[in-house]
Amino acid sequence: MIQSIERAYLILVIIAREGGAAKLKHISEKAKLTKSTTHNILKTFASLGLVKRGICDTQYHLGAGIQNISRATGDDNALKAFLRPTLQRIAEKSKETVYLAVLNGDEVSYLDAIESTQMLSRSRPIGGREPVSRSAIGQIFLAFVPGLFDRVKANPNESITKEIQEQVTKVANIGYSVALDAIHPGVNCVAVPWRQRGEVRAAIGLSGPSARLASKALTSHAIMMIREVEQSFARTTNED
Repeated sequence: MIQSIERAYLILVIIAREGGAAKLKHISEKAKLTKSTTHNILKTFASLGLVKRGICDTQYHLGAGIQNISRATGDDNALKAFLRPTLQRIAEKSKETVYLAVLNGDEVSYLDAIESTQMLSRSRPIGGREPVSRSAIGQIFLAFVPGLFDRVKANPNESITKEIQEQVTKVANIGYSVALDAIHPGVNCVAVPWRQRGEVRAAIGLSGPSARLASKALTSHAIMMIREVEQSFARTTNED
């Protein structure tokens, strides 16, 4: 057995058994490791998005990376079924193509889509993937998933331009992402996050031809989408 892997696994188990959050001292004592060793492992986990620390928080929490791993084990269908009514309401109100995506490693994976009945629509292949840096919906994850932006930026196969960096910062500030035919020529897009227990678990996007979806229309759609997502969040809270 490789000791370093065993230690790392034990630390994640300890945090999970404490309800998903624990202090450094408690983790090190339970794992029977020094604080410095425990801290180094947690620091590595944080860079991978497996754990995180909140603002002014002394506890380490399980991060979005753990959720990505658990998501891959099979709860995509449940998430798709739960958010399908939300997609339908957004599609009915906007008359545009609406789609649901999740983070799969460093890529966006499309789970569901409702195609526009209007002319000049842009389809989203269910099961398709694309790099997070190349879509409005991907920028939602870059803005809100801890550690993801730094990890993608360090990837030599990715190209994080200054423009993308500025856009991600803007997304984090305003709460939604807009792409004006810069990523897909002739197509404008808007995307909003969907959270569960404070973590961004998915994103909902809307797209259409730039001639029909000008900046003002996208802003209006974003406000409507956020309201619909808040309603779905309220449903989650009531079920919990």
